[in-house]
Amino acid sequence: MTIAEFYEHYWQQPLGTPHCTESLVHERKALLQAVLSDLPKAATMLDAGCGRGTFTAFLHDLGFRMIGIDISRAALAFARQQYPKVQFAVASLEGQFPFRDENFTAVWCTEVLEHLFDVRATLAELNRVLRPGGKLVLTTPYHGFIKNLLIVFLSFDRHYDPYGEHIRFFSRHSLQRCLEQSGFVVEHWTGVGRSWPVWMSQFVVARKTANLEPESERF
Repeated sequence: MTIAEFYEHYWQQPLGTPHCTESLVHERKALLQAVLSDLPKAATMLDAGCGRGTFTAFLHDLGFRMIGIDISRAALAFARQQYPKVQFAVASLEGQFPFRDENFTAVWCTEVLEHLFDVRATLAELNRVLRPGGKLVLTTPYHGFIKNLLIVFLSFDRHYDPYGEHIRFFSRHSLQRCLEQSGFVVEHWTGVGRSWPVWMSQFVVARKTANLEPESERF
C-alpha cells in the first residue's frame, strides 16, 4: 500500500480522523483566530494537510484568501462538496508544493507533521512558499517528559502502535530544533487538549527568518 492509498482509506472513515474531537477543534480555532488577528484581511494563507477542509473553510470565513492541499482525493472531494467557495488542490506534503516562492503570508498545518516520513523536506517547502517574516502556525501531538513516563507505564503499545498512522513524535525541544534548522524562530508555544503536563497537542507559532538553500546546494 502506498502513502497515498493509506490516506485515501484513512479519510474514507465515516467520521474522519478519530483523534479530532469537536472540543479540540473549537480550542484550536480560538487559538488560531487570536494569533492571526494581526494579519490583514485577504492575506494569502495555505492550509497544509487540510484533510476535509474544516479549518480551510473556517479561515476563509475569517476573510483570508485560502487554499487547502492534501494528498487524499477522497478528503478533498468531501471538502469541495461541503465548501464550494474554497479552493483546494491535491498535493503531497513530502514533495514540491505547486506554488511559487514566497506566495503566502501565513501557513496553517495542524496534526500533520507526525504523519510524515520526510519532515525536513516538508518544513523546507513551507519555508519556500512563505514570504519573509511570514507565520507558520502548527499543531502536533505533545510529548513531554512527564507525559512520556505515563505513556511508558500505562499505554506504551497502544500509543506507539506499529500499525498506527503516527510515525514522528515531537517534544517541545525537538520540534523547536526542527523549526530552527528550517529557517524559523518560535514566537509562541502552548498546549491544546487536556491540561499540562498531559496536553494532547502542542500549538506553535513560528516566523520565517531565513530562506533555505536548495537541497542540492547544502552538501
